[in-house]
Amino acid sequence: MNKAKLVILESCDSGGKSTQVEIIKKYFEEKKLSHSFFHFPMYGHNEFSKVIAKFLQGDFGKADEVDPLFVATQYAMDRFKFMPELQKELDTKDIVLLDRYVFSNIAYQCAKIEDKKERENLAIFIKELEFNFLALPYPDLNIFFDVPIEIIEERLIERKKENRDYLEGKQDIHETDIDLQQRVRLEYLKQMNKEPNCQIVECAINAEAPNGRFVWYSHSPENLFKLYQADIDRILSI
Repeated sequence: MNKAKLVILESCDSGGKSTQVEIIKKYFEEKKLSHSFFHFPMYGHNEFSKVIAKFLQGDFGKADEVDPLFVATQYAMDRFKFMPELQKELDTKDIVLLDRYVFSNIAYQCAKIEDKKERENLAIFIKELEFNFLALPYPDLNIFFDVPIEIIEERLIERKKENRDYLEGKQDIHETDIDLQQRVRLEYLKQMNKEPNCQIVECAINAEAPNGRFVWYSHSPENLFKLYQADIDRILSI
């Protein structure tokens, strides 16, 4: 049995995970908990992460032109290749925090499939592949930051200005497709509502603006953390 608790942060692209990571790590430090943090994919770590980078750069075609099963396998193997290092941290730390994990693979790849039965079969395949065949540990807590797609779209427009190493100056084909992001959000919600150890965190409220229109107001990062702090405390107490 792992010593560490395994906590996963999930969201659509530009969902605010990075900001929450810093708040969570500070919280762990204040509680004097030993912890590690990793982000998947593990760009530069193995041959599978290199394939993923090329895919996201669009080298294999648009997002809906590449077989989701092929892509899902690359993401799964990227995690599997990192398992020795991850297991070492799970054996020695109090808590391990991950940005993206298995449910990210399910949400993004299933969102590309129109047929409901095919989507369900792919979701089953990914869970069987990663949790059973590759024996990746099941998380103690999956947190999904549910950000309205209108806010995601605004953030992704700003994100286009960023220069990230894995893209080599190109645009991420997942991030440029806002319709895909909407379908990804729905897949996340479906999975999180039926899987154990999952918590959906509403990141914004829809309220009336001074002009009489209803608009989304995002929680501050600190207030957002308070919405799921009790979930983290709960698994730490077990």
